[in-house]
Amino acid sequence: MIGADIETARAMARDLSTFEFSALEPAAAELCTKLIETVIDPSFPGAIIPNVDATGDLRLILAAPTMTAWRRLSPVLRAFAGPTLTSFDGLLEPLSHGDPVVEIVMHSQPAATGVMRLPTKNRLSALRALLQARDMLGRAPNLQRAAPEPTSWLLARFQDYLNVGRRDAATDIVARIKSELRLDALNLKFLEVQLLATFSDWTGIVGLPGFANLCLARRSPAITALLLEALYRVHLADPFDAGDASETRTLYEAAVRPFAQPMLSLPAPMTLKEGGWRIYGLESWIAPSRTDIALALVDRQDVLGWISHRLPAAVPAAGLAPEPTPLDSARGALVQVDAVESVDAVAAALAALAKLTSEELARLRGAEPFRSTLQVTDQLAEIDLPTSWTEWLAKTVDPSFTTALDIARKGKDEWTIEAGAGDPVAVQALASALDHAQSNALATERTGQALPFLVAWLQRDPDFPRSAMTPIYASLLTLFALGPARGRGTYESSQILVSALLTAGLDVKAYKALIADIEELAGDGFGVDMVYWVLEITEEFMRASAPDVDARESFLHGVLAHIAPIYARLTSLQRAAMGRLAHELGWTPQSLGISAGIGEPDDFSSRIQGLRIAIYSLTEAASRQAKAAIEEIAPTAIVDCNADHGGTARLRALAENADLFVMTWLSAKHAATDFIREHRANRPLLYAQGRGFSSILRAIEDYLS
Repeated sequence: MIGADIETARAMARDLSTFEFSALEPAAAELCTKLIETVIDPSFPGAIIPNVDATGDLRLILAAPTMTAWRRLSPVLRAFAGPTLTSFDGLLEPLSHGDPVVEIVMHSQPAATGVMRLPTKNRLSALRALLQARDMLGRAPNLQRAAPEPTSWLLARFQDYLNVGRRDAATDIVARIKSELRLDALNLKFLEVQLLATFSDWTGIVGLPGFANLCLARRSPAITALLLEALYRVHLADPFDAGDASETRTLYEAAVRPFAQPMLSLPAPMTLKEGGWRIYGLESWIAPSRTDIALALVDRQDVLGWISHRLPAAVPAAGLAPEPTPLDSARGALVQVDAVESVDAVAAALAALAKLTSEELARLRGAEPFRSTLQVTDQLAEIDLPTSWTEWLAKTVDPSFTTALDIARKGKDEWTIEAGAGDPVAVQALASALDHAQSNALATERTGQALPFLVAWLQRDPDFPRSAMTPIYASLLTLFALGPARGRGTYESSQILVSALLTAGLDVKAYKALIADIEELAGDGFGVDMVYWVLEITEEFMRASAPDVDARESFLHGVLAHIAPIYARLTSLQRAAMGRLAHELGWTPQSLGISAGIGEPDDFSSRIQGLRIAIYSLTEAASRQAKAAIEEIAPTAIVDCNADHGGTARLRALAENADLFVMTWLSAKHAATDFIREHRANRPLLYAQGRGFSSILRAIEDYLS
């Protein structure tokens, strides 16, 4: 294939197909038509384009997008149709301009070209040989591909993208896991639920094929919480907020209860949100016999709303029922393990089993359903499952702790954060565990792989970011900078930690340490792929107060100075973003050593020309800057900015009519995002991962790419 992308290649193939081969015999003309397909064949390292000159002679134009592709293509073509059949000797040959076919080929900017002339007597034999070469290259393994990544790494990257709101990138990970058969169908559905819930797409969750089966399946507490929240938001939120008890009850019994009942077990999921608790409250109101739910709701009056006044009185079980025996407790814990995929449930079951006598344990092993569940717990008994990040970090030094990442992925949703985040002793214990883990190579590797899960766990804190947790944020950012995750490009979640540290407030020493970590993350010579990340970090520094103005000024100037050497390789949108920041800092391209007019042209500006682009963000300064940058490279583009807090006529018009709609995920009201999604239908809706204008430009570029 040649061309920047598949759409460009298809456009070239359409243009080339307009040239006829009527001067050739029918058999040769048919073979030439088939060779044009190499232009759009992703498995072919280049293209073979037939061209009949003015004299009626046939020659083949050879093109490769890179020199690596040419080195793969040239010897194969020479072996199949070398000097015996054609003029091709494997050497490069420039193309002569003026020929319309050549002009189309040169539009793809090939790195290597050649010409193959076919004598009339060998024409059919050579064309058939070249088609055989094409088929052989299509079947050949790609020896240049990267080594396969473990599924655990892909899941960590999936979480990394969710942390910062990169929906398209997270969707690509799910598609890859599905195409490579990494997970079964049920767990793939759970990934889709997690993805949709991150962007509050509750209608998408309820509309998933097989949603009813998800409510019945064995699942993690976190997925249970998301399914309940989706049911509430889709069916009950409007009448509940209106205080319409009759309508709420009717809808709950008809549309929600059949799905929710199998999920209303106790203890309730740690991550249960407001909507989920209200479904528990509605069930307790409708079914007074569920005294266990009534007791669980005693301390949840703040999220129950008007339903709290309609609940039956919670009667403590103490004194009404005998204390459960250790055997009864073990049975209940094993039932929970069988029903819920939870690290904490397994840990609780192991603790309950440890209290049994050998006779009681033997009784359990001889009866179903406990026999099968005990086979699972027996395998985990030797691991000593952690129940907190502090315990998890302590176990990372153990070579037999092979399930470390899987447990971390579940622990981010199950392990408490609220109480520990406000306890200086707990914070210090976690900070010490992080420091201690770095003294061991294996622990460092495992902790680095789990960084996206740690960041997701920290974001569960209702007061995130909080100043008491700055030692944790700083330690994790240092791990991003110096740990093994740096080599695999796990940079996205580090932006969250930078923002958290700047928001929570730092003294001069910690501020300089933060700058040092960012400089280490970026490296001395970062590439084009990191430019947006660097610019987004720069915007975070410009928004936050600085305890050391000179240090910030030096850092920001250093960032732009590092970008200057690769300025010519930046896309037009990246150059626009850098130009806006430089202007805001009072610098010019010339002051950074950038010559006027430098930079290779690209098609982003032409593809944006004439488009109507809508930007939704509550950070209006970022919207205005993005608008100015887009209009700078595409003057005919129409850019509308909006910051309405709810559904308005203007916001609806933008959602329905804009060619592209960009929504800043971290700076938006849920009511507005739901409204936009509702009226956007199947038209492009892009999510910008940060609050700054460079994030908006990045979302547009990612979509166009």
